[in-house]
Amino acid sequence: MTYGRGGSVRAFLAVILVFGLAFLAGCSSSGTPAGISVSISLSASQPSLTPGQSSTITATVTNDPSNKGVSWTASPSGFGTLSGATSTSVVYTAPASVPTATAVTITATSVASSSVTASIQIAVQSSAVSVSLTPAAPQTINQGQQLQNITATLTNDTSNKGVSWTLTPATGAGTLSGATTTSVTYNAPSSVTSNTLATITATSVASSTATAKLEITVFPSGAGPNVASLTVTTGPVPATNPAFNLAYVSVTICQPGTTICQTVDDVQVDTGSVGLRILQSAIPALVLPSLTDSTTNNVVNNCITFADTSYLWGPVQQADIKIGGEAAASTYIQTVSTSTAGIPTACSNGSTIPGDENTPSALEANGILGVGLEPTDCIVAGSDFCDGSLGNAPPNVYFECPSTGCQPVSVPANLQVTNPVVNFSVDNNGVVIQLPAVVSVAPTASGSLIFGIDTEANNAIPNTANVFGLDTNDNFITLYNGQSLTASFIDSGSSVLFFPSAITVCTDNPAFYCPASLTPQSATNEGATGTPASLVDFSVDNFDNLYNPADAAYGTIAGPETCTAGSACTFDWGLPFFYGRTVFTAIDGQAVAGGTGPFWAY
Repeated sequence: MTYGRGGSVRAFLAVILVFGLAFLAGCSSSGTPAGISVSISLSASQPSLTPGQSSTITATVTNDPSNKGVSWTASPSGFGTLSGATSTSVVYTAPASVPTATAVTITATSVASSSVTASIQIAVQSSAVSVSLTPAAPQTINQGQQLQNITATLTNDTSNKGVSWTLTPATGAGTLSGATTTSVTYNAPSSVTSNTLATITATSVASSTATAKLEITVFPSGAGPNVASLTVTTGPVPATNPAFNLAYVSVTICQPGTTICQTVDDVQVDTGSVGLRILQSAIPALVLPSLTDSTTNNVVNNCITFADTSYLWGPVQQADIKIGGEAAASTYIQTVSTSTAGIPTACSNGSTIPGDENTPSALEANGILGVGLEPTDCIVAGSDFCDGSLGNAPPNVYFECPSTGCQPVSVPANLQVTNPVVNFSVDNNGVVIQLPAVVSVAPTASGSLIFGIDTEANNAIPNTANVFGLDTNDNFITLYNGQSLTASFIDSGSSVLFFPSAITVCTDNPAFYCPASLTPQSATNEGATGTPASLVDFSVDNFDNLYNPADAAYGTIAGPETCTAGSACTFDWGLPFFYGRTVFTAIDGQAVAGGTGPFWAY
C-alpha cells in the first residue's frame, strides 16, 4: 500500500488481524430503553431505473417507541421526485431526461430520533445514447494475432445507426478490418519489440459524444486470456503526486449480472494484501449492492489499517470483476468511501488525516488489487480471525454502524472481502508477476500479471524454481548480515526493499537508504523449515541522488526496517525484487501441481 509520505509498503494483514481486537462500546439513544437503539433498514423494488421509471423504497424501523416512522430526502436535490411519502415508504421517480448516468441516494431519517438515518442508492441510467463493448475488460494478445468479434451494444440509439471505429495510435498499433456498425476485428502488428498499447474507440454515429474504448496490449510473446498488462508508471496524478515502483493494472467492475460496467485504470497490484479495494471516486455512477448484517440490516463496512497509521474505510459491496479474459462473478470488494464522516477511531488507527488514503493523490492509485496468499482478507494460514470460529472478539476489520456508533462484527468467510482470483473458473490458485530487469532507473516498466499456476502453458513453475514453504503467519526466513529475519515476505505492494541494516539513512527522508555510492548486498532466502535456500544478490543506491519525479521504476532503492526486541524481524522484498524475475504467489488452500498453497516461488 502507498504511504504517500515518503515510502510505500503493504505488509500482510496477519499482525493487524491478530492484535487489532479493541472495539467501541455502544450507548443508549433518547426515548429508547438503555442498550436498545432505533434502527432503520431500507429496500427498493427496483435498484436500477431507466429515465421516467419509478421505484418504491420501503423502510423497516426497529425499536421506534413512538411508532412515528421516518421522513424522506433524496440526493442530488431536484434530480427526480419523491411522491406518496408515508412513515414507512416513498416512491422515487427518475427524471424523463438523464444526460449522464447518476447514482441517487434516498435517505430515511427517524422522526423519533433524528440522529438515526439509513440510505439506499438507486442507479438511474442515462437517456442519452450510450455504447458498451464486448469484451469489456482490457485484453492482451501476441504480435501477429487477431482479436475478433469486438462488438458494440448501443442503448437509446433510436435511429439504429450503430458506431464508427477508430484505432489509436494511427500507426504502429496494428489495423482494424471487417468493420460494421456493430463489430470489428483487430489485427495486431506482425512484430513488436516491447509491450505496445492500442486503443479501439467506438463512437455512436447518432451522437458523437457517446463513445466506448477497449485497450489492447500487444506482447512480443506470452499474452493470452489469463494475462493482464502490468505497468510501472508515475500513477494517476503524476503532475502533483508522482508515484514510483508501483505496478498497475486495469480492472473492469460491473453491477452483478449486468453489462453496466466501468473500467478503472491505475489499480495497484499487491501480493501483500487480499481483495479488490476501489475508490468510490473512481466509479461515481456505478451502484453496487452493499453487504448488510443479517440481523440488523445495517451496512457492513470494511477497515484495513497499516503500520504507518494509514487506513482504508468503506462498505463491503458485491461486483462482477473482469481482468483480461478472466471473470470473478458476484465477488465481495471494498469500496473506499469518499466521505470522511462516521469513521470510527478503531479504524482511523491514530491517523490525523480525515479519510486518509481515500483519494487518487493520497493512495497514488485508483484502487488496490490484493492478489496475495489468502482467499479472504481475514484468513491467515487456514485460521479465520473474523468469522468467530476462534472464539475471539471481532477484530477491527468489519463494522456495522447503527446510531450508537460503529462496532466490530463477525463476518463469515463467504461474505468477506475476497481475493478475486479464487473466484475465477480455472486459473484460480495464484498469480505470476513478470517484470523486466531494471538495473538502476527507468521511466517506466511493462510486464505481465498472469493468473493461475500450472494451469496453462504460460504459468508453469519451472523445475529450476525455488518454492518456499511458509510458517503459520505466511512468512519465510531471510538470512542477512548475520541476522535471521524470520518474518520475511515478498510484496509487490512495497515500493522498495525494507530491511534492518547499518547502511546510511537519508537525512532528509529517513524512509530510504542513502549510501555514498552503489553498495552491493546479498541475502539468503529460506523456506520456513530452512529449505530450500536461495542466494539473492542486490544493490542499494543513494535515493536522493537517483530520484526523479519523471521516473517510475527503480531497481536499487531500499529503506530501513525497525527490528523490535522480542519480535520476529522482517525483510520485505518489495517491487525491486520483482524486476528481472518471474515470481509465483500461490493461494492458501488452492491446489497447485499436486500440492496446495500458500507459497512463494521464483
